[in-house]
Amino acid sequence: MIELLPGQGRTRLAAALAALLATAFVALAITGTARMYTPVPFWDMWGATLGFYIAITDGASWLWWAQHNEHRIVLSRLLFWLDYEFFGGLHVFLLVMNHVFVALAVLLFWRMSHARLRDTKTERATLYFFTCFLIAWLYQWMQHENLAWAFQSQFFLAQLLPLCAFYWLHKSASHERAHTAFAVACLFGVASAGTMANGILALPLMALYALITRMQIWRLLILCGLGVITLGLYFNNYASPPHHGSTIDTLLQQPLQVVQFVLLYLGTPFFNLFGRGTTGSVIAMASTVAMAAIAITFLYRGIKTPKHNTLTLALVFGVVYLAGTALGTATGRVTFGVLQAISYRYTTPALMAWACVLVLLLPWLCRQAQQFPRPAIATLLAVLALMLTLQWQAATPQHQLVFDRQVAGLALTLGVEDETQIQHVFELTPGLLRTVEVAEARQLGMFALHPWRDLRDTLGEIITGDALPLCRGHIDLATTLVPDQAHLAIQGWLYNAHQQQVPALITITDAAGIVSGFALTGQPRPDVADAVDDNAYLSGFRGYVSRELAGGTVVLIADSPACKLAFELPTHRQNP
Repeated sequence: MIELLPGQGRTRLAAALAALLATAFVALAITGTARMYTPVPFWDMWGATLGFYIAITDGASWLWWAQHNEHRIVLSRLLFWLDYEFFGGLHVFLLVMNHVFVALAVLLFWRMSHARLRDTKTERATLYFFTCFLIAWLYQWMQHENLAWAFQSQFFLAQLLPLCAFYWLHKSASHERAHTAFAVACLFGVASAGTMANGILALPLMALYALITRMQIWRLLILCGLGVITLGLYFNNYASPPHHGSTIDTLLQQPLQVVQFVLLYLGTPFFNLFGRGTTGSVIAMASTVAMAAIAITFLYRGIKTPKHNTLTLALVFGVVYLAGTALGTATGRVTFGVLQAISYRYTTPALMAWACVLVLLLPWLCRQAQQFPRPAIATLLAVLALMLTLQWQAATPQHQLVFDRQVAGLALTLGVEDETQIQHVFELTPGLLRTVEVAEARQLGMFALHPWRDLRDTLGEIITGDALPLCRGHIDLATTLVPDQAHLAIQGWLYNAHQQQVPALITITDAAGIVSGFALTGQPRPDVADAVDDNAYLSGFRGYVSRELAGGTVVLIADSPACKLAFELPTHRQNP
């Protein structure tokens, strides 16, 4: 790799640029996660994190091993419990762990790359540049549904732990007396079953690996035994999710759709890089065919001399495992349509699979780069340019998304059945309302935080705010709700011109100062920013007030910074 950039100065410049690019990808991924952050639980988190913690606290210990769809997410549940027990249930810990797992994946592939390049002359320089590329590759924002959703730790663990198992099994196969490495591999193999359903493939594949690499018979027997025990425990009292298709029936009835699903699934990174259209689909499927050809080639070479190719076989088995993941997902999800394969959450296993392929090809790539330096540099720069173009999307503000979720949390806190708003975080169900009631009473997670804490208890209190300065603002709309008929949803904007700031929480009182509702700001209002002040961009609000105040005077009392504004509540209309 050094030969690509003759001269010490150019080498240092290239090294600095590589480090800068890698850092930029990580920084943008973290930025994107922060921009989408809110402590309001999203979708599965209401039951699987908050509800789980409540149930475990109440003594339902059996839930640790209970199914979540077809999965047994034991390790993620441990993280969920830690989040509520020690970190306030704010989900920051969970999001940090998502990024930590990506960092651990980089470390794993770095170790594999180091082993693959051990006999090359340019090991140190090549490993440096390749590691920088791996960092950029594995931190791509195209997997934002996993990186920025606190619930998704299992999507990283389900790929990372089996790959760790294969790596440590390689270490064990390389040295027959490496009993510690074998024990670590077994531990990772068993733990894989506690990530997602695809994790149960790890131990059977490890047993096959041991057979191919001619490991000691007692190791093969241990792996087989652990596989049988783990599968037995996994499928004990197992119930197939009713909305998923049967594996055998799907393979028999929709074989072409399954193949297309797998091809798209493993080619998802290229589908995203090339525009998520027809061109992207063709390139994605072609890339998966290339992946299969590469894996088969290295598998054939590895089987011929297994003792000298234990790492090669470990990487091939990593690809096989991830291909099995794609196939298992296809048989369960293809009934919802082939395009399910290009969901952003499935990008993580695809990125991992391609990382395995790149490490397999690394010695060959180095030789090609040394033989054809200019085409190699041009190709690398083109790929990085495509990746960086997508990565830059992480810097896009997510004000509307955060606002919608925050207001959905407000509706739930106040007991307002604003179905349209609540659907931004979950379906309005009796189970959700029961979970909210318990969480609010125990002040768990978001319900212990401003601006949601104790809001319902504040209703009916008297606040005058006589000495407060006037706000600037307007109530644009008041609507009745379905199915809730006791409240009005109000929308508008509010701005403290004296402090040139947008307040966070708005307390709504009647003319006598009796608290009758609340609203949250944060909605983008470019029209207000243009007409009033650039700082008023996020002055839009949505909130809820008792329907009894319709047509009467209400007072909006804002905090942080404090101000007030009296308004006549406009005539309401039915919310569609």
